[in-house]
Amino acid sequence: MENEDALRALGIGDTSYLVSLSKGSSSLADPEAAKAFEALKIRARKAGFELSVCSAYRGFYDQFRIVSGKLDGSRTVLDADEKPMDISKLSLAKKLDAVLRFSALPGFSRHHFGTDFDVYASDRLPCGQKLQLTCREYAYGSYFFEFGEFLKANLEEFGFIRPFSGLGFVAAEPWHISYFPKAERMVASFDYELALLQLKQTGAYWADVACEFVKKHKSELFS
Repeated sequence: MENEDALRALGIGDTSYLVSLSKGSSSLADPEAAKAFEALKIRARKAGFELSVCSAYRGFYDQFRIVSGKLDGSRTVLDADEKPMDISKLSLAKKLDAVLRFSALPGFSRHHFGTDFDVYASDRLPCGQKLQLTCREYAYGSYFFEFGEFLKANLEEFGFIRPFSGLGFVAAEPWHISYFPKAERMVASFDYELALLQLKQTGAYWADVACEFVKKHKSELFS
């Protein structure tokens, strides 16, 4: 079981245990996390919010495509002020620093666990407004501010936390919630050496530099 958890934590293990987050949804999740999420969703609806998910489980290669896309310029990279930035002239190490502010390396993403979700209140998103997943959306006076306050007051009761406070190298993510009981089990079983090996085996030109980044920030990767 420990080895199985280690593989699942990297997003490369068996996914047959995952379930649909809700009826008709293509989003997958750990069964316990899905049950807790459904209870939170009911509470949110009673409070006047339609709790929705824009990202749940992601496998290793899903995350690989996200990071690769940002490094090659086909996906937007945001700076510390959440504004699009041009990283084309930066060194590879600096490019990775910028990308990893908002996107985890493949093998090191909490989204591999099946316990973590990027959420928003679909009924509070203004008509015609594209979801951005930025702190600006949760700032006082913005459309997700009240929803953010709801999350702050209710997450713990259902076993959830917000793991990314912005105190480490990862930017604050008020939209990212994690089902703590199962997520902590995955963190505890995480095999760093296996994760580094998996990353190197991709053959990506940025893999070696990414591995050095991991060694430097090992204690901050999941918080």
